[in-house]
Amino acid sequence: MIQARNLGAGYGPRAVLAKLSFDLPWRRTTVVLGSGGSGKSTLLRALVNGGLGDGADFWVRGELSLPVSAQAVVPQSRPAESRSLGELLGPDARQTLESVWACAPAAAVRLDRLRERPVALLPEGLWRLALLTAAIASKAPLVLLDEPEVGLTGDSVRWLARRLLMLRAERTVVLVTQHLPLARMVADHVLLIDDGMLVNQASPRDFFDEPTSPGIRQRTG
Repeated sequence: MIQARNLGAGYGPRAVLAKLSFDLPWRRTTVVLGSGGSGKSTLLRALVNGGLGDGADFWVRGELSLPVSAQAVVPQSRPAESRSLGELLGPDARQTLESVWACAPAAAVRLDRLRERPVALLPEGLWRLALLTAAIASKAPLVLLDEPEVGLTGDSVRWLARRLLMLRAERTVVLVTQHLPLARMVADHVLLIDDGMLVNQASPRDFFDEPTSPGIRQRTG
């Protein structure tokens, strides 16, 4: 279980997260929801850095307990990754693609056609699937995803949903998203962040089907 107590984070003099306390189940998928600028990506960044900040102007306060240090990250911003997907996956890249995307063979075919191109130069959306492929292939027990659906077409979102449904039984996943249909499909646990504060944490049933507060109904209805 990932545990946070009075977790705060921010940039320089600006606090973004305000004393969040939560428990994220292990080997489950937690979806972090909230509007743009609510603090979702800052929360993910705190998890990426294990509660230590990053040595620049980003800082983290409070208690954060992560069971493992090994993690794989798919960021929101396009990475400066000069290597190709083939280089990231190694000599058995094609076989790895077929294994990772056994649930969506069309995704493996599409990515295989692009595996010799630098990841940073792939079309919007596809570089996210490329990094997700590398993250899954790495076998890191903790996978952190920041809006991986951005830039994907309808078919690609369905590929993503299928793979995340499989991944939930294998790894611990924290998914930041504003895509409610995707969240409904893959969530085992939901956090709702608003203006740097934790509005609610609940099961998908309680959150989506039986919301108890007007604030939640407004965001999910």
